[in-house]
Amino acid sequence: MPSQTFLNLDKEKQKKLLDIAMKEFSKYSYPAVSINQIIQNAGISRGSFYMYFKDKDDLFEYLVEMNQNNLNQKTKEIIKKNQGDLYTSFIELYDVILKMIFENHYQGILKNFFVFFHLRKEKMEYPGHALYEYIKEDINIKKIASKDLEFVFNMFTHTLFLSIAEAIKTNHPLDVKEQYLRKLDIICYGIYKEEKEC
Repeated sequence: MPSQTFLNLDKEKQKKLLDIAMKEFSKYSYPAVSINQIIQNAGISRGSFYMYFKDKDDLFEYLVEMNQNNLNQKTKEIIKKNQGDLYTSFIELYDVILKMIFENHYQGILKNFFVFFHLRKEKMEYPGHALYEYIKEDINIKKIASKDLEFVFNMFTHTLFLSIAEAIKTNHPLDVKEQYLRKLDIICYGIYKEEKEC
């Protein structure tokens, strides 16, 4: 995590360094990302960089956490907008997240995250739990039959992120979305013929 020295920097200086770092981690595989290139493009000294972050791992972890926080906030906004309906919200989240990834060319940083997952695995013992805790009060539980709301939420989240990873890998988001919608239907309505409300 960044030092207090970094957090005390002018917001524009922080943003410049983080934007440059995002571009580097999006453009290159994790081992090929160069701190020298980042500090050169940011116009800061090597000493300054190491006053802000311990090392490359520390910077990468902060970038992931920063984007995770943005995603959590966006998820909450969408769930609130859809009056807590998980099905409608997760359809919208697929489009919103992919648009953000492709418009900002974040495919590379996501690949780095998944390939170098060991950097954060100790923090991912309960994947999705922090997001669930953040949005659980906004979920409309009236139509949900299961008493284990977190488990249901994790099924939605897991299906969403697997589909997003597949869309990035194949570069065919519309084809993947069709499969994603079928999976959401099965989560909500099951595999049996009698109709059930989600």
